[in-house]
Amino acid sequence: MFKSRRGLSGLYLMLRGIVLAIGTVVIMYPMLWMVAGSLKSNEAIRQDMFGLIPIGGPAWGNYAFAWNVANIWRNGLNSLYISVIAICAIVVLAYLTSYALARVNFPGRNLLLTVFVALMLVPLGQVTMIPQFRLMGNLGLHNNLWSVIFLYINGGIPISVFLLTSFMKTIPKELDESAYIDGAGRLRIIFQIFFPLTLPGLATVVIFQFMMIWNDYFTPLIYLQRPEVRTITLGLANFNHLFGQVDYNMLFAALCIVTLPIVAVYLIFQNMFISGITAGAVKM
Repeated sequence: MFKSRRGLSGLYLMLRGIVLAIGTVVIMYPMLWMVAGSLKSNEAIRQDMFGLIPIGGPAWGNYAFAWNVANIWRNGLNSLYISVIAICAIVVLAYLTSYALARVNFPGRNLLLTVFVALMLVPLGQVTMIPQFRLMGNLGLHNNLWSVIFLYINGGIPISVFLLTSFMKTIPKELDESAYIDGAGRLRIIFQIFFPLTLPGLATVVIFQFMMIWNDYFTPLIYLQRPEVRTITLGLANFNHLFGQVDYNMLFAALCIVTLPIVAVYLIFQNMFISGITAGAVKM
């Protein structure tokens, strides 16, 4: 019996390893293919489209060409400007709203939280596109970066409030009581006690919102038409059709450059996630 159980356990570990290896290959191959394709010439792409080793050596000039011709620096600055302002506003508003929903007892609190959850299920950008477009036109914000900033703030708050409220409810209420006994006021509890403990949740919100805003194509396509206000996704789409055909090596190089900020943000806030847990342990 003991040997049979050990045999089943070994078989399970082997099958699990095989499944994980297959999943790793399926996930990693497209990324490696993109990086390899960005280092190939047009001839190498035609000869070996799906290979991971550039024939004839890496073509580093693809990155310089994509950077200059696709205007990645200008479009990237527009996307970065939009992302930073929108995420800062989302974090502040969602954090304060989530604290009220998680810690303050007031009539209609559960109903308000239900409304935020319901708004998560509604694609606000598509459902309310016509009234939003008319509103931005009346405000004179067409071809203005602030039009998409306001829309991203409006669309990002519901899911951010839901995530932060759920996270704050896991924090023991004894912290509030201890702070009140020590003479701390509401603002001090919010910003000195709760804020370090909520850093993991805030990091999740920042990563999620940055990916959504940085990769969004639909909203800038509607509101940002002039070349000088285009975001990175519009710039990539324009670069893709610039020469009337798809140069995959140049396109892959542009995609690699555009992906770097997302990787950087993830790595930065991954460290913040760990430091937030450490700060919360010290506070407790």
